[in-house]
Amino acid sequence: MANLITKHDPYHLHKILGLFVLINYIYRFFLAFRYGTAFPKDEPLWISTLSVVLHGALSWSSLLLPLPVTRNFNSPMIWPEFRLHSIAFGSRHVITTVLSLNNLWPQNLWPHALARAVIVVGTIQVASIITEKWGCREKRTTNAMPYPKSVSPEQEQEVKSGYTRAQFSATKACQLPDATMNFAPLLGIQMAPLLMTLVRKGKATSYTYHRVYSASLFLGYVMVFIRMIMEPHLAVVAFAVMSLPTSKIRKYTSPVVLGVVQVFFSMIVCPLVINPFLELFISDANQDLISRLALIAAVVTCARQCEYYRPLFMATKSSESKQLSTSKDAGGLSFTSGIGNAAEFVFPLAAILYAGAPQLLSMLQEYNGRELQTEL
Repeated sequence: MANLITKHDPYHLHKILGLFVLINYIYRFFLAFRYGTAFPKDEPLWISTLSVVLHGALSWSSLLLPLPVTRNFNSPMIWPEFRLHSIAFGSRHVITTVLSLNNLWPQNLWPHALARAVIVVGTIQVASIITEKWGCREKRTTNAMPYPKSVSPEQEQEVKSGYTRAQFSATKACQLPDATMNFAPLLGIQMAPLLMTLVRKGKATSYTYHRVYSASLFLGYVMVFIRMIMEPHLAVVAFAVMSLPTSKIRKYTSPVVLGVVQVFFSMIVCPLVINPFLELFISDANQDLISRLALIAAVVTCARQCEYYRPLFMATKSSESKQLSTSKDAGGLSFTSGIGNAAEFVFPLAAILYAGAPQLLSMLQEYNGRELQTEL
């Protein structure tokens, strides 16, 4: 039996950080669902900052643990290239969140854009160097990821499309002027190596990896949309930034060029052109309209995410039982036993309804009040 506790982490630094990070995710998502932000203003700034920095420390402390050099293409198991990519992209969100929390971004337009570009494009360049040294251009992380046998090639492409769009959305989230939005994609980024480690240790199956990972990406969207619903001025900025069709542009250019285009669009075009245009139609009197649009966008996006990942939760009993028995034979216990196929989506769907319901009810009450006054 492959144990989670090994001699390579003698002081249990990585495990202690991992436990803290899991608790912090629960706490931050609770705050987002309850108050509309993961970092309330009444929380001491040093606590918020330290809690985010420890997420980065967790990623970097994983270098203490040895990994097999060769990638396993039969199951989603962690390997050196993926670990380094996870550190790079995780650090991107840690840095942007800390800078946003402490209001450390340059105030002028062009220096601000340059600072964002250094982080976004620099991370892409680092990831490219990692792939050149430890990976393969043809069999990349997403396109060569193993899937459960019950997932057909057509369904696999649909799931991959969801994963790819989530990656593009995470890059856009780094360019939004809000710490909660910068922080939201970090859950999926850090959940993936944990799940891959559990698969390698025989504690989880391929089903577990894809289901929990997709749910983690889903929750990232939920946190962003909750912020948009509760803060209409952020929704306007997010709508503008998210409007760039990066998945289509990527077909015709390199990742670095795409990163430059994204930053230029988000940090220059949006503030100078798109945002002023949108503000012509927005006033204090119709802030509720923006919240309504954000709520509609949240429902549509979450429904689309469910459609992307539906094949992962429609596994046949026989195929899943076969993987469970294989995992047990390897000495591990599957985390999916006793969990329904769609259980991972129940919580995020309930969460967004919980967060959006007060706002929606308030809108309905206001609308009904106006109708009543009209009749009188």
